[in-house]
Amino acid sequence: MDIQSFIQSGLLEAYVLGQCNAEERALVEDMLSRYPEARTELQSIERALEGYASANAVPPPAWMKGRIMDLIDTEAPTAPTAATPALKSRSWRWLQLLALALAALAGYWIYRNIQLEAEKSTLEDRIEELQVQIDACRERDQRMEKMEQIVVLLRDRDTRPVALDNGKGTAYAYFNPVRHAVALDIAGLPAPAPGKYFQFWAIVDNQPVSMGMVDLQAVAGWQNLPYLENAAALAISQEDNPGGNATPTEVVMVGNIPAG
Repeated sequence: MDIQSFIQSGLLEAYVLGQCNAEERALVEDMLSRYPEARTELQSIERALEGYASANAVPPPAWMKGRIMDLIDTEAPTAPTAATPALKSRSWRWLQLLALALAALAGYWIYRNIQLEAEKSTLEDRIEELQVQIDACRERDQRMEKMEQIVVLLRDRDTRPVALDNGKGTAYAYFNPVRHAVALDIAGLPAPAPGKYFQFWAIVDNQPVSMGMVDLQAVAGWQNLPYLENAAALAISQEDNPGGNATPTEVVMVGNIPAG
C-alpha cells in the first residue's frame, strides 16, 4: 500500500482510537516505522483529538482529578520493548489516559443526571403541593365572596323568603325584586331520586318558566338563579334529562312569593 492510500484509508484514526485489530495495528506500526509522513499524520490526528477534547471539555468536580491520579498511580509502569516502537508506547499511554478521563466524565454525568432527575421529581411534587394549596385558597375565596353576597341579600329588607314545600320538609329560596336577585339555599333540599335531576322554575302569568338546573354542588351551598319579572311563585321539578326540559315533568316543591 502506498503512503497516500494508507493515510486516506482511515487506519491512522482507528489506530489512535484503539479500534484496529492485530493485523491492522501491525500494518500501521510498519508504515509508521518506514514513512515520516505517516508519523506526521498520526501526530496531527492526536493533536486534533486533543484539541476537540479541550474545546468540548466540561469542568469536572473536584474529586475527579484525585480519582484519575489514583487510577494512574495504581498501574504498573511498562517500558517499551525493543520490538515495540516508542511511538506505539506513547500513543497507547495517551489513549489509556484519555479512556480513564472519559470514563470518569461519563460516571460524573451519570451521577449528575440521577441527581437532576431526583431534583426534578422533588420540584414536581412541590409544584403539585403548591397547586393544591392555591386551589384550596381559591375555593375559600370563592366561598367567602359567595357568603358575603348572601349575607347582603338576606339583610336586605326587600328580600322575600320563599318556602318551597314538598309535604315532608321545606327548603328556602330568597327573592329580591329591587336587586333583581334570586338565591337558593341548597342545604335545605332533599336528594333527588337516583338518576333524576332538579330543575328550577318561576311561575309567570300561570306558566312555568325555566330558571335553569339546580346545582347541588354550588359553592358554599348557595346558588344564584336568574331573576324573572312578575314571578308569582317558585318551583322545583324532578327531571330525567340532566339538561332539563321545556316544561316540568314532576313538580316536587313549590312556594308562593310573598307580596311586598
